[in-house]
Amino acid sequence: MLNLVQKFFHKDGYNRSQLRKKFSDYFFSQPEHAWIAQSSSREHFENLIEILPSGVLNALISKYPISFIPNDRLRDHSQVGHVLTNTVVVFPEFQKLLQTSKKSAVAYIAHELAFVLYELEGGQNDSLMAEVEADKFVCDLGLTFELEEFLLMLDETIEKRLRLTYLTIHHFSKDQ
Repeated sequence: MLNLVQKFFHKDGYNRSQLRKKFSDYFFSQPEHAWIAQSSSREHFENLIEILPSGVLNALISKYPISFIPNDRLRDHSQVGHVLTNTVVVFPEFQKLLQTSKKSAVAYIAHELAFVLYELEGGQNDSLMAEVEADKFVCDLGLTFELEEFLLMLDETIEKRLRLTYLTIHHFSKDQ
C-alpha cells in the first residue's frame, strides 16, 4: 500500500509558510477555481492547505496540478484535448457541504485530493482500496473524526460501511 503522507513528507529546506502562500496564490488564481475563491468554500480549501505536508503542496504545483470543478461547469472543460485526470468533479450535494461551516468539508476535499494523487502515483486498480488509501491519508492529516462525519452523511452503501470499518480499524491501530 502506498502511504501518501510518507511519500510526500520531506525534511528539507522548504520554507513552509512561503510554499503555502505560493500554492494558495497559484490554486486560487486558476480560472476553474474562481467559484471557490468567490465563495465561503474558500475557507475549507485554505484550512486544508494549512495542514497539507509541504511535499504534497510542491507536487501539486510542479507535478500534479489539480482542479476542482462543479459538475455544472464540466461541459466547459470537456473540450477535445483537455485532460480530466487531475480533475475532481464536485457534485451539488458536496457543493452544499462546502458552503457550510462543517469541518467534514475539509475531510471531503482532502479525500478527493488524496484519491487523485493515489491514482496518479500508480495505485492499485481496485477503486475501493484507492478510497480506503485516500481515507487513510485524511486520517494521517488528523481529520479522522471529520472524515467519519463526512462518511456518515453519505447514502447507505456497502462501500460506505467498508470505509467506516477501515476507518475504525485505522483509528484504533494508531492508538496502540
